[in-house]
Amino acid sequence: MLGRPVLTNTQLQNHITQVGTISDVIWAPLYDSVAYPSAGSTQLNFFALPIGQGATTAPGASGTKTINDTNMNAAGQLTMGNDFYMTGQELVFFPGENPAAAAGATTFGNFINDTFAFSKAGTLTLQIGSNRQYIQDGPLGQFPPVTRLVVATALADGGITSTATTNVQEVTYAALGGQPYTITPVYITATLGFQESLTWAAAVAMPSGNIARVFSRLDGYLIRNAQ
Repeated sequence: MLGRPVLTNTQLQNHITQVGTISDVIWAPLYDSVAYPSAGSTQLNFFALPIGQGATTAPGASGTKTINDTNMNAAGQLTMGNDFYMTGQELVFFPGENPAAAAGATTFGNFINDTFAFSKAGTLTLQIGSNRQYIQDGPLGQFPPVTRLVVATALADGGITSTATTNVQEVTYAALGGQPYTITPVYITATLGFQESLTWAAAVAMPSGNIARVFSRLDGYLIRNAQ
């Protein structure tokens, strides 16, 4: 199987923003997760709260953020000895609805409904440094994840009776899809501030009424000092 290409020092120098030391290069996307309120929001921020800060959104967990939420060790920047060569952007959206659930008329298909509501609006802005924007694009369906759940079959059993209310067992799944969102590579040096936000003109509520979870993944290579 083919692996990812090794970047030369000369290639990296073409995108560097500050003088730095290049020693060890690995594929290591940066990621961060936040909760998507059931009523929606007009702004969600990523990479501002590192491990040990904020609130975890990991299923069943409590307390501050851990490696299950983010791999950032500092707020809005990389620590000394770590640079990042960014090549693309992904959003991973997890509705609060279970794909397989007993559903009534008002809840049927809400996994798909939540995913569609998230995908059809919003703008993603990535700003590096004081005022330079490297991504400002939308709607959020433009940023599909590279990896997603594969569903081979979906079954629904009505169990229809003469009663006024009937529950059905459903399996519904949807994910953002399409070509990965790649960018002209940008080199983020250690301690250089960056921030990312999702913004909406008006809050977009989740049809299910549940809190969802969103991951932002900055695809790219980590350049780190050899230990």
